[in-house]
Amino acid sequence: MKKLAYLFIAITFIAFSSCSDNDSDPKGAGKTLNYYIDASSKTTWHYFSLKSGKEVGSGEETDVDNKKWFASNDWDFAVCRYAIRTNSGAATSIGSTGGIYTCEEGVKFTALETVPNGAIFTVDKAVEISGHGKSGEIIKSTAQVITFKANEDGSLVMPPVYLQSPVYIFKTADGKKVYKINFTQYINDDGISGHVKFEFAILY
Repeated sequence: MKKLAYLFIAITFIAFSSCSDNDSDPKGAGKTLNYYIDASSKTTWHYFSLKSGKEVGSGEETDVDNKKWFASNDWDFAVCRYAIRTNSGAATSIGSTGGIYTCEEGVKFTALETVPNGAIFTVDKAVEISGHGKSGEIIKSTAQVITFKANEDGSLVMPPVYLQSPVYIFKTADGKKVYKINFTQYINDDGISGHVKFEFAILY
């Protein structure tokens, strides 16, 4: 009878421990997950939490909405069309320490298991933009959901030719975790741009 009692206690402890692990990290470390964001709006940022594995909200490219999100550490990166923002640098007012590292050409998402030695995570900066008779400043990272094919002189091929972006490594807002991310889609089956899909997995 005592052996059965000990066995029951041991099983109960294991089950409880497993549930606790799932509660703290419902997605499971190291698993590759996939997500879709409708980023077709040219003015809306979609904010994503890597730990939660989901979009946690959205905001317009306005001073009011930016101020709100820059004062939050609940998100790690955001997407607006093909632009990417990380919770770092000029995109935080509370000292969040996110950032992004761009992997070298040829690095495969499935083969990437560690952060390269000497990797430098860049932070967001304010950059000047212009086009279609408009100009202004926007805070974003150097990374993009997709890249554009360019001519030899550096000008973009028109109409745009979309190329897959390199694999990226994102640091979370608290600077404690890093995730690899591979953007796999920008145009949906109907040929409409701004429909973003990506796969991601924790590295540590």
